[in-house]
This record gives sequence, C-alpha cells and structure tokens, in this order.
Amino acid sequence: MVAAEAIPILQMMIKSSAPGFHDRAESLLHCLPGCLTVTIKRANNLRHVMGGTNPFCRLTIGNGPARQTKVVNRTTSPEWNEGFTWAFDVPPKGQKLQISSKGKTTFGKSTLGSVTIQIDKVINEGIQSDTFSLSHERNKEGSSQTLEVEITWSNRTSNESVK
Repeated sequence: MVAAEAIPILQMMIKSSAPGFHDRAESLLHCLPGCLTVTIKRANNLRHVMGGTNPFCRLTIGNGPARQTKVVNRTTSPEWNEGFTWAFDVPPKGQKLQISSKGKTTFGKSTLGSVTIQIDKVINEGIQSDTFSLSHERNKEGSSQTLEVEITWSNRTSNESVK
C-alpha cells in the first residue's frame, strides 16, 4: 500500500524540489511498479485514401504486443477516446511508445502517419497530454495531420497483471 501511494508523491517532489532531492526522488520512482495508460483521443486532418479513410490507431511499447483502437468509418477527423493500460514491475525507462494511424480501405490497410513518444518524461511527471504531428513519407500536401494523446504513469493495483 505504501508503494501505491508513493508514485504521485514522488512525481510531485520531482516537479517542485531542489536538484539534489530531485535526483533521489527520481531514482526511487524508477524502482516502483506502475501502470502506463495511453488514451487516444482524436486525430485531425488525416490523409484521405482511395477506398475510404476508415482510421484506427495501433500502439506498441518496445517489443510488447500491439494494441488497437476501434475503426471509425468514413472520416479524416476521427474521435476514439479509447484508453489502453500496460502494467510494469519497474518503469519502462528508455522505452518508446509507437503510435501508427492506419486506414482500413476496400483495398486493405494503409499507413496514414505515425509518431514515436519517449515515455521517460511521463514517468517523472505523471501525465503528458499533447497534440502530436503525425509523420508520413508520402504526405506531400503540406497539411498538418495531428493526433491528440494523453499518457499517464500511476500506481499499479494488486489485481493488475504485468504485460
């Protein structure tokens, strides 16, 4: 129970303390189990693809199994508001969250864009809510494709399994 209460306290101390104490709080935080929750909120201005833009997102952390949002039919600005949680015995320091936006078309699947997010900052601060630009090698139109994501690092309760 003490470990479960420690994560938000250590995150608060990292944000507001002196540098020497900051380092000690950060090293303690990186020893505690926790959960990374990623909420895919919405995308804007996705590339229109022939065969229909029916977008979904695919999420991976490191070599772990991929997670996927539902498909939203016929839109270039989908809203998902779907959350995915990964439980860890220790924080996944140095790992990256990869999110690919894909379109399910009558011709198969196509990649609309992707973003890679370093998750160390989220572990230290507790939350990151941001709009990310999606990169894609074929995006020549000059339009800005964005993905709104919220990422949190919090306590892992005893009934959550490690993924």
